[in-house]
Amino acid sequence: MQICRIKPATAVFTALLITCSAGQLGCSDSQGTPDIDTSRASEFGFQQSVRTSQIEEGKVAYQTFCIGCHGVDGDGNGVSARFYHPRPRNFIIARFKLSSTRAGQLPTNEDIRRTIIGGLKGSAMPGWDMLPARTVTALVAYIKTFSPKWQEKSPASAIPFVDDPYRSLEDKSTAIARGEAVFHGYATCWTCHPAYVSKQKINEYLVAMENPARDTFRDNLYRSVGKPDAGGEMIYPTDFKRDFVRAGAQVEVLYRSISTGITGTAMPTWVDSMDVASIHDSNVQLTSSADLWAMAYYVQSLVLTRPARLDPNNLDIRPRPQIILQPGEAFVPILEDIDTGATDEEFSEDD
Repeated sequence: MQICRIKPATAVFTALLITCSAGQLGCSDSQGTPDIDTSRASEFGFQQSVRTSQIEEGKVAYQTFCIGCHGVDGDGNGVSARFYHPRPRNFIIARFKLSSTRAGQLPTNEDIRRTIIGGLKGSAMPGWDMLPARTVTALVAYIKTFSPKWQEKSPASAIPFVDDPYRSLEDKSTAIARGEAVFHGYATCWTCHPAYVSKQKINEYLVAMENPARDTFRDNLYRSVGKPDAGGEMIYPTDFKRDFVRAGAQVEVLYRSISTGITGTAMPTWVDSMDVASIHDSNVQLTSSADLWAMAYYVQSLVLTRPARLDPNNLDIRPRPQIILQPGEAFVPILEDIDTGATDEEFSEDD
């Protein structure tokens, strides 16, 4: 009787065929069962997914750099938060004021990354640009675990960046002049922000934008109007000649903030409201998306007039509730209107 011996290599090949027939190594069986990809990390035994590892890495970074202000639970009630205004962001409610998405929508990952790296000007939030890119990415992933909104809502898209018609112009005076007109006559930003021209000039811009002229204006026209935000904190819209611009004063950043609006505040989304035709002639374009760039250049021109140090004899005192919380005490918002008390004006009717 002859005995057949199977070579080791043949045995391995036979085993592979048997395994392959069961659809275990990226093959399909006779019923067309889909391939199983075993090349990706999965959670079994001591192994875990890349996402889980990323979140754990982000948690370590959060506990190292962020927990003192934003709190253990991400609710903005860290041990030092009671001393700050504005208060640290509450990640549970996921209301991010500065983003590239429309007001009220969740930000993109890049929006959160940008805020972490750049910080917020004029606040206690520093820029963490010294952190490795991998750590920042992990922080973004971990921050998103605090709120169920990231699972409940569909991802939002960033607003479109239309072409900047003024980019190639060395002299931006045309853009600034157009921005001044749109700021005061169409968007009427002075209902919250300060006005930066005389009342007479405002009326000229209003009429040019086919709005009625006004006989009266709000009190303290050349000061910001204090209003509670959605979290109940008294905030003042930026006075571009005096205040820091939180996200920065680059033209592209200002364009983004004007276009998207500021979530949780009275600042609306303008990107969807700029293409307006004349009510007298539909063939005449009254405003367009390009005017967002004009306003950005105008606002930047105001920011550039801000002195390095404000005159101590010309300060704008803005009353607001100052709540100093005890350790472990939760923040309770105070919702009330507060008179700014400012009465002086910067312009005469002859300006």
